[in-house]
Amino acid sequence: MSIDNLINCPFFIVFEPRSGSTLLANLLVKFANIALPPESNFIKVVLTNYSKELIENEQDLQTIIKVLYKDAKFNDWQIHAEEIIQFIQPSLPVSVKDFILSICTVYKEKNFSKAKLFGLKHIYYLSEFEKMKSMFPNSKFIGIIRDGRGVFNSQKNSIYSATGKPFETDPYTGAKRWCTTMSLLKKLSNKYPKDTTTIYYEELVNSPEETVRLLCNFLGVIYQGNLEVNKKYVVPERYGNLHSNIDQEAITDRIDGWKKSLSKSEIYTFESVAYKYLTSAGYKLINNYFLLRTKHIKEVCQRSFKYILNT
Repeated sequence: MSIDNLINCPFFIVFEPRSGSTLLANLLVKFANIALPPESNFIKVVLTNYSKELIENEQDLQTIIKVLYKDAKFNDWQIHAEEIIQFIQPSLPVSVKDFILSICTVYKEKNFSKAKLFGLKHIYYLSEFEKMKSMFPNSKFIGIIRDGRGVFNSQKNSIYSATGKPFETDPYTGAKRWCTTMSLLKKLSNKYPKDTTTIYYEELVNSPEETVRLLCNFLGVIYQGNLEVNKKYVVPERYGNLHSNIDQEAITDRIDGWKKSLSKSEIYTFESVAYKYLTSAGYKLINNYFLLRTKHIKEVCQRSFKYILNT
């Protein structure tokens, strides 16, 4: 391997957590010639903590590698620092962009040597899509939309490995964050319509093969069926049972599971915040649209009145 043979650029899967990104990643790994590593914050960590535009010498290389391993999740890639040094050192100086691509290339060659494409998945790539597009002009984005009530239900019943607590238990906070994600997905799609496609979790569960075929067409790779039975997306052991069903067929009952699992109060609270985005995405409301709208307007007026009193 050498830096002359870097991957061209990654594609990005962007989503609100618990929207089916791991399911999608596993299907892409199994049924297309695509490499996808475990989720990591390494690009964010590098761009935030390394201020120079170039890695000019061995000292810079040691510095940026120390920065790289500040991201605990990067250890899930199981790449040793020595491998990175051996790959990059002969080509110094290199840009930060090529450093990032080098990391991706080393992982790909170790784990998916035959893969034609390399992808990354994380919510960060959505919030910083302009930065990613600037660094990787040819990159493409796959957005995942899932009914926000289903997202919240899954977050409420899933333990986040970093805290040992559920991802989210407050329907109001969960709805606000889901709306933010939906807004960003819309901005991304409007800004880069040719390089962005959006899929629905519900379609992925009901028609996985058809959905993956469409994505392969979008990404420019051939759908090849089950290339290697033993090949799958790697989920680190520290996530416990969070993705224990990754190798099972998607359970369609999970699509509407929130209707039985969430309380009426939780559903009402979520819908009162997210009703516009829910309906625009094609999801049916449980509560009356006009009552939700009235409640929302009332809350906005109350917040405005409090702001005026406090200024």
